[in-house]
Amino acid sequence: MEKNAAVKDQFPWGTIEWLAGGEVGNSLELSLARLVIEPGKSGDTHVHANCEESIYVIRGEVVCRIGAATETLVAGRHAVVPRGAVHSIRNLGASPAELVLGYSAAVREFALAQ
Repeated sequence: MEKNAAVKDQFPWGTIEWLAGGEVGNSLELSLARLVIEPGKSGDTHVHANCEESIYVIRGEVVCRIGAATETLVAGRHAVVPRGAVHSIRNLGASPAELVLGYSAAVREFALAQ
């Protein structure tokens, strides 16, 4: 794999394009990704035990569940997921939602959660 070449993962609910981090091989301390969630879809509910996650909405409207709390975010808004917090993101709109995700680790621990 060429260093600094983005790595794109496809899921039934959308895509994650890794721009920096362990998947790309260009960062030792953080990860950065572009997330697209299809209309009415939600990514898996999960947790990162080793890092904090920052969520920034570029376009669309999403609802973020972080622990027991929920927050609706539109373009220009952001949320921070503390290390170890169970979370998910759902697209509320009729068109794809686009987000930027930042993580405080180059390689994130990922575990599915309820």
